[in-house]
Amino acid sequence: MTGPDGPSRPSRPGAVRSRRVGGLLAVLTGLLLLLVGPAGAARAAGGEGMQSFVAAYDLQPDGSMKVTETITWRFPSGEQRHGIFRDVVVRMGWNNEENRYRYYDLTDVAVSSPSGAPDTFRVSDNGAAKEIRIGSASAYTSGTQVYKVSYTLHNVLNPITADGKPATGTTPADTVELNYNVFGTNEMTERDKVTVTVNAPAAATKVLCYAGPSGSTTQCSGSAGDPSRFSAGPLASGDAMTVIASYPASAFGDVHADVRNGGAGSSVGSEAAPAVNAAAWIGGVGAPVLALAVMGTLVWTRGRDERYADLTPGLSPVSTGGAPAGAGGTGGAGGPATVRGGAPTVAVQFQPPKGVQPGMVGTIVDETANPIDVSATVIDLAVRGFLRIEENEAGGMFSRTDWTLTLLDPPAGERLLPYEQSLLDGIFATRGDVVQLSELKNTFASTLKSIQRQMYQEVVTRGWFRSSPQAQRGVWQALGIVIAVLGGLLLFYGRPAISAILGGGFSGGVALGVGLLLAGGIVWVLGGRMAAKTAEGSAVLAQSLGFKEYLTTAEAGQIAFEEASNIFSRYLPYAVVFGVADRWARTFAEVARAAEAANQPLLMPTWYVWSGNAFPDFTSIASGVESFSTTSTGTFTSTPGSSGSSGFGGGGFSGGGGGGSSSGSW
Repeated sequence: MTGPDGPSRPSRPGAVRSRRVGGLLAVLTGLLLLLVGPAGAARAAGGEGMQSFVAAYDLQPDGSMKVTETITWRFPSGEQRHGIFRDVVVRMGWNNEENRYRYYDLTDVAVSSPSGAPDTFRVSDNGAAKEIRIGSASAYTSGTQVYKVSYTLHNVLNPITADGKPATGTTPADTVELNYNVFGTNEMTERDKVTVTVNAPAAATKVLCYAGPSGSTTQCSGSAGDPSRFSAGPLASGDAMTVIASYPASAFGDVHADVRNGGAGSSVGSEAAPAVNAAAWIGGVGAPVLALAVMGTLVWTRGRDERYADLTPGLSPVSTGGAPAGAGGTGGAGGPATVRGGAPTVAVQFQPPKGVQPGMVGTIVDETANPIDVSATVIDLAVRGFLRIEENEAGGMFSRTDWTLTLLDPPAGERLLPYEQSLLDGIFATRGDVVQLSELKNTFASTLKSIQRQMYQEVVTRGWFRSSPQAQRGVWQALGIVIAVLGGLLLFYGRPAISAILGGGFSGGVALGVGLLLAGGIVWVLGGRMAAKTAEGSAVLAQSLGFKEYLTTAEAGQIAFEEASNIFSRYLPYAVVFGVADRWARTFAEVARAAEAANQPLLMPTWYVWSGNAFPDFTSIASGVESFSTTSTGTFTSTPGSSGSSGFGGGGFSGGGGGGSSSGSW
């Protein structure tokens, strides 16, 4: 099993070609671009995407669906990647009901690569989806590769009455329907050609297929029969695809949606049983002890943060004019000495760490790029002049249900980091310069994931971590899960088989199974502490915590009137990250009252437009920003809902079925 995201290896230099051959290739490329047009030009230039997606859906009488996907993946030209991932949606809202969701249990996952690409995989939770991450963190692949992915989804089919409504215990089903998103609206990968075959216990009586942006009623090719066949393509980034097929209910058993709230013989011989049992007992006792010893040593030697030994806490060689520390504990190559462990000494800092944005502060503090860090980045971009946030009044003076985001001309001299640019592009690139926050609901999750990966890469680029903290934790926690799963399999399935082989009881199996479960839990827990900061990262952490101390203790009398409005806006995104925006606002409310008394009224920020009937003050703006942050965090992570009603009769559309998937490379 492999861990989560790791850094991509730089592409290797190609062979040197003569000028004559290069010129000929340039001419041929130009002719090709003229012939194939813009879409073909992107693919000819080596753009990443699915060259082919062929899926077979085998419907079972119990309402489950065995899925086999053959994916031909085109990696970016000249680049190497570890592999691909598939996110399969397993949880969706149910008929717009509060605190209820539909669940599609995913089991029996298997992966292979007919083209020889690395095909190890691991399955993990990713929000409302199960992520099947294929490839190896220690191996690379490139070019065009073929992956074969199979799994089973349970309770996929919908029982439908004669009037097109979900069947109940009192109203029997007339038909059984598959209404499934082959791809959801979060799929950001281009797909050249998609082919789906649906096999069932009976021939389909009617079918429909939709493809395009969310809600599109554009139909794709579909034919009923045994089997039913569907095809579409090319599909652009963001395009969904939904297939619908209806079958007679008599061909299936008890089909329903899963809706939830919140061998004989001996090859070893009985003589071996005592020795095997003794070994199992030793393993059962020794496994957790060994796991604790090994992981404890690793956490002590590698999992504790580094810090500079001879510098004032919060300072770094960059700020003191020295050379950065080396990788070792002595500073290496003349750099300052470093040590591991020890809590950072925090002193009040009156400014945030130089050049460190709010999203980066949030990531260094808890070693996680949370959605709140992305939300605070939106607020920071507004403060810096890249966009404007405007409340939409709804119903009452203080009622807010939505916000309008307006893209502005970029300020002169401002440079965006890669994750900041991706955030702006994700909001505005396909929707125009004016976007309602609610328009991002159910469509932004894949963009959020990409932004979070870039944020992890940014902290590595800045030298705060030697590798992604998400990857550092993920590798060890994945190993813990594997060990625990082995223990569970042995405990519940392996003991009877081994007992049969031994020709007698296997009493040590319980001890070994429990021991492996405990060992897996130890590895998982301590593996979560393996994301260690470098000495530079610890220095930035100390500065960040010192700045938080200032935000929570600043007094109105310390803030000059002429700087107040600017300081309030610049530091508010950081206050959101730290969860102290209300305290920060109260301080400035006092500043505003003092300025008013001195006949020097303060100007309110213009990057946030308040919807209240009265003139805004710092408290109302901070309250609105906090509400925006909370709402946008939920919006960024949301996925579409599901319904058990029929997709025929005008109700179907692209992305409107159950389930769904999205893909990418890593």
